[in-house]
Amino acid sequence: MLQNAIEFMARASSTSEVLTLNLTNLLILLVLKALIFGFGLFSIGGAGRSTDGGDLTAGITQSDLTGGMCFLMYTSGAEEKLDCVMRTACEDPYLASDYLTAAKMWYKMHKLMQSVVPFDEKYSKIMYGVKEAAEYGKTGDDCSAKYAW
Repeated sequence: MLQNAIEFMARASSTSEVLTLNLTNLLILLVLKALIFGFGLFSIGGAGRSTDGGDLTAGITQSDLTGGMCFLMYTSGAEEKLDCVMRTACEDPYLASDYLTAAKMWYKMHKLMQSVVPFDEKYSKIMYGVKEAAEYGKTGDDCSAKYAW
């Protein structure tokens, strides 16, 4: 994760252009995380995270951070970061399945309200890649042999 954060910052400082954060992609990540949280909250009767002492960062995992940074870099134009997203999905396939479920819900909302909910073709590529990587990760094989950072 530290290596990805350093690369993310290096990209921001290595060019004369200012790094522009694609707000649409950030919004999509936040909505997906909210959908996952909401689904978990209502599917287990509402106990959720309210019983674990009130630590707001307890639900954020290493996979969330690494995958999120790789996703943002990929959608900002770093095509080579798709492997990083896929490796993160491979290493935590059950979390990836949750994100995949939320992404499918986002896609269905896009189909219903195309003018309001954006869904670029590159998101389909990510969805298929995450699905493939999560299935590979569930087999128990070595993810680092198949996917690079």
